[in-house]
Amino acid sequence: MKKEYQEIYENQSCPLDERKAVHTVWLAKSTCTRFADDVIDFSCSLDPDCKLCKEDYP
Repeated sequence: MKKEYQEIYENQSCPLDERKAVHTVWLAKSTCTRFADDVIDFSCSLDPDCKLCKEDYP
């Protein structure tokens, strides 16, 4: 099982109206350093279902 962890990005700008937001990203550690960690879940403090913000975290 992959190790899961959380990263919090404060002072992010909303792509729609430039309001300040906090993005919380839950990730699973990749088994190889050549690949990015897998995004499990994403949440934006302004809109938890925001699709535009989520695109920044592949």
